[in-house]
Amino acid sequence: MSKPRGRMPISERAKQFAPFAAVGGLDAALARKEREHVRKARAELLDDAAEHINEKLAEMYIGDTVEVTYYQNGEYITVRGSVDGINKGRRVLVINGVEIHFKDLYSVK
Repeated sequence: MSKPRGRMPISERAKQFAPFAAVGGLDAALARKEREHVRKARAELLDDAAEHINEKLAEMYIGDTVEVTYYQNGEYITVRGSVDGINKGRRVLVINGVEIHFKDLYSVK
């Protein structure tokens, strides 16, 4: 006769059915949807921070390596890479082929 086991924690119960998942990629799709619902509001920049960003943009050249944090689709993204372009007319910074609007910049290093 075997020993009686304690109750399985709820967080562990679903794992026993994982091998029987009928739809591949469902977990990734659900995680993506959950991130969409947990969007952050865009933070207002203080005058000092906005001035610092403007100074860094004025000093920046194509080919420079920079690290920027910017707001996109309800989240803040930090990327480090080479400056591919700066279009002051369109107010766009291009890093590693990604266009980032000046208004979305949160920090520049």
